[in-house]
Amino acid sequence: MEIDPKLRRELTKKFEMESLRREAETTENWRRDLDAIYRKKHEGMGSLLVDVKTLLERMNNRVRTLTSIIKEGGQK
Repeated sequence: MEIDPKLRRELTKKFEMESLRREAETTENWRRDLDAIYRKKHEGMGSLLVDVKTLLERMNNRVRTLTSIIKEGGQK
């Protein structure tokens, strides 16, 4: 069964727009977290580095989680 080309274009556009919306939302969340670190009154370089490292670890965990989900989805 073939999908109507117009319907396919509409679904593709809808999917792309939803993907962009989610990417913008995620990027905004990371920006807010980084902005909070920037604005925080750190006692020294050490506390700044701890905050940056914590944010990087959170980002890495999220990337690993998403990568795992993508791999599992591709194996089905």
